[in-house]
Amino acid sequence: SIILFALLNINTATVEQLMALSGIGESKAKSIIEDRAKNGLFSSIEDITRVSGIGEAMFNKIKDDITVN
Repeated sequence: SIILFALLNINTATVEQLMALSGIGESKAKSIIEDRAKNGLFSSIEDITRVSGIGEAMFNKIKDDITVN
């Protein structure tokens, strides 16, 4: 059977939801939410790389699981 996973909206996700992403722990999840509060919503999934500690390698791990819509 095929299991469909919903994409996680990084503009509305909670700390707990963000922590479900590969390689995202509590501190990175909190950093994402802090960045969102300070700098506004992410306009593209690539914008998540503006968060400290999320580089290209991390982005490549999570890009298929996240959305901004």
